[in-house]
This record gives sequence, C-alpha cells and structure tokens, in this order.
Amino acid sequence: MSARLGIIVVSGTLDKVLPAFMLANTSASMGIETGMFFSFYGINVLHKERIKNLTLSTDGAIFFSSLNPGLKDLNTVELVGKTTEMIKEKFKSNKVPSVEDLIKQAIDLGVKIYPCNNALKMFGIDSSELFEGLENPVGASTFINFINSAEKSNVITF
Repeated sequence: MSARLGIIVVSGTLDKVLPAFMLANTSASMGIETGMFFSFYGINVLHKERIKNLTLSTDGAIFFSSLNPGLKDLNTVELVGKTTEMIKEKFKSNKVPSVEDLIKQAIDLGVKIYPCNNALKMFGIDSSELFEGLENPVGASTFINFINSAEKSNVITF
C-alpha cells in the first residue's frame, strides 16, 4: 500500500519548524514518501540567510520563560530574543541538530521540499536565494495532488 505524509509549514518559528522536520525525517526513514510545503512565513526556513534569524514563537517564549522566573519582567520582544538564545544553547548542549542540518538530512532521505510559489512572490524571494536540493516552487494544487495520489495519506500543519 502506498502511503504519503504531507507536512505544511506556514510558521517560521523554531518551535514549529524543528518538530516538522523531525517528523518528516522520521517518516522518510521509515519508508513513507514524505513531502513538505512551505508557505507564508514558513518560506523563510528555506532561505539561506533568513533561516539565521528564526526565533521561538511568542507562545514558546512565554512557556519557556515560565521555567525561568528571572525572565518574568521582560517585554515580549526581549522575551522572545532571550528565550531564543537560551533554547538554542539548550539544543546545542543536547545535540539537537540545527534546522540547516535537518534540511540537509531531509533532502538526503528523499523528502520532497516544495517552496510555495505565491509565498516567494509575496515576500520578494528569488528561488536562487533558497537552499539547494529543493523541489521547484509550486502552488497549493500541486502539493495537494502529491498528497492525494497515494492510497493512504496524512497531512500535518505547523
């Protein structure tokens, strides 16, 4: 039976992107054909430079700060910045792969990574600014056809 997993990434925050890639890479390593569609702010994850500026979401920062009372007096911008630094250090000390490494791993595992053509246009991004090894930019209908052409398909959105 042919099965496919489709993962739609519309967020460009670390706490959404890391699990999206971890699920995609796990799925692909289990032999499930996997595709990821990056639209809206998620398109920044595939950008060679913008990926360097990914942060935690506000929700993630608030949660993470609840574990550290010393952060309670920070405004939202400061909180996101400080907790992003802290979580990156925690990832590094726990040997969690970087997003860049997860992208490379996904490509090596055969995950089809589709940039959204409309998101590229909307944010003024040229496909040459994206990582190597991605699929050509597509519209939503192409990704939906990818998902629906399997006997069994599942979709997750981040």
